[in-house]
Amino acid sequence: MHTMNRRRILRAGALGIAVVSVAAVLAGAPSAASPPTPVAAAASHVMEVAGKAGGALGPEWRDYAGDPVSFEVDARAVDPLNPTGTFHVVHRKPDGRLLAEFSGKVTSLYAVDEVATLTGVIDEAEHPGLPLEMAGQKIALTVYDSGRPRGSAPRASDRIGWVWGFFGAPVSRVQGTAPHFAVSWGDFRVEGGPDQRSSAAQVDVQSDAAGSRIYAVLGGTSKSPPFVGDPLRFALAARIAPGDNALQVKGGFHVTHHKPDGQVVADFQGRITCLAVGGPVAVATGVVTKSLSAPQLVGKPVSFSLKDGRTDRLGWLWGFTPADEPITDCQSITPFYAPDWGGLSVR
Repeated sequence: MHTMNRRRILRAGALGIAVVSVAAVLAGAPSAASPPTPVAAAASHVMEVAGKAGGALGPEWRDYAGDPVSFEVDARAVDPLNPTGTFHVVHRKPDGRLLAEFSGKVTSLYAVDEVATLTGVIDEAEHPGLPLEMAGQKIALTVYDSGRPRGSAPRASDRIGWVWGFFGAPVSRVQGTAPHFAVSWGDFRVEGGPDQRSSAAQVDVQSDAAGSRIYAVLGGTSKSPPFVGDPLRFALAARIAPGDNALQVKGGFHVTHHKPDGQVVADFQGRITCLAVGGPVAVATGVVTKSLSAPQLVGKPVSFSLKDGRTDRLGWLWGFTPADEPITDCQSITPFYAPDWGGLSVR
């Protein structure tokens, strides 16, 4: 899948996007509003993503519109940072000529409900249509399992999104973009584990021509030591107007974290700077513009992921400390937090 100019990349939700450190989240070291710990949440069961699916690239890909692409994944993990498994990607021209084919090993995997994010490293590649080096490069895939019965006519398609390191896009473990591409054949299966509530709801998604928008007001209590039981609240709203790209988003966020006695742990707000939507899953990045609890957070980056289903889920990562990897456009962790109250909408 060839690179495009920045506007086309962002409208397609495909490349040119990025990341934050997983250290604080995966190691359970809170930065401000204590993200829950995916490793702790996932350690009691096996997470899996498997299947083969694909379709033809749409008109937004210009010179590559109509090109058939396929994706095959087979991976599992108990610890998200120590998975086993492989990936295989093929991109051809309509007449069958090979543009690129590459495969490799999965290096991280985090699955919750019907959404999985995995990263990997290419170890074999053939790319007669792309004059660049692929072997040794990192990739990220985000898979959405619509839950439709195998062999049935698709009501809501499985989806996949990708980030290619060989085009210069940064890739960090267990982080990816929105699953922007709806497959037309094949099937993906995502298993978040037996202790996850299934939310494979069929979601009606508006046409891309109508723009994209997210809205969330939700909260609950923290599940991450040493903040277990602390009240959390998240509010997000953002919209891309029809015809605009991911960086032309307008919107903001507000996050609060208190102790049960009302003491403020974190209270910060800011503006959304990038929004990518793929079916019922969205990824948004932003920057803090005001903080009542810690003024030093102003100017720091954040990222959010949202999943609109029978069980709504939110994910987040903070770029608040020097140990955090840079947060760049439209990339985040798998949505992992099921709120105790409120909800969200992705369209």
